[in-house]
Amino acid sequence: MIKKEKALSVITKEDKPFDLPDGWQWCRLGDLCSKTGSGSTPRGGKSAYVEKGIDFIRSQNVYDEGLRLKDVAYISDEINVKMKGTQVKGSDLLLNITGGSIGRCCIVEQDFSGGNINQHVAIIRPVFSTLCRYLHIVIRSPYFQNEIVNVQTGAGREGLPKNKMDNILIPLPSKEEQLFINEEVQSILGFCSNLEKEILQSQKIIKQIMQSVIKESF
Repeated sequence: MIKKEKALSVITKEDKPFDLPDGWQWCRLGDLCSKTGSGSTPRGGKSAYVEKGIDFIRSQNVYDEGLRLKDVAYISDEINVKMKGTQVKGSDLLLNITGGSIGRCCIVEQDFSGGNINQHVAIIRPVFSTLCRYLHIVIRSPYFQNEIVNVQTGAGREGLPKNKMDNILIPLPSKEEQLFINEEVQSILGFCSNLEKEILQSQKIIKQIMQSVIKESF
């Protein structure tokens, strides 16, 4: 594991939310990462944006299925260098930590050309890139999403601070089981996507038939 500036607390029996299968272990999210934390707003706010430059990723760009960069803002190379601590890399996870989209999380693809984040988004950079897809599955799970709700702070309970995020427990299987889980989830998601397409196509056909029937009737 990467040495942390401040060690996270030891996991006690009382901390564990449920029993795990043999060979699995509980780990804190922060102990599985070389970096976690949110970005910030450049001095000047929106006035610091430029017409073309470095992608400046905000919560509206982060979706579970991936980054949506159609309306991405841009910052200059100079500002990006000043904010070097929150530069985004391939195989990072980006997690929305405030507002109505809190909990949305995406994987940054390995060929990502580079970017930065604002204060509403956190970088989760696994120690090993092989952990990326498994952690993405866990973060999107009802278990982790409930943990986000439970540890939120602020008057509106719509914020996930770094110290709370780092301490969320992750059920960790062996590398072999991680790969198996990744493949199974991808297979299920692919099936669901195909099923959704079939349903939409069926609805389109039904609509066409109904329009034809109505036309014939009148």
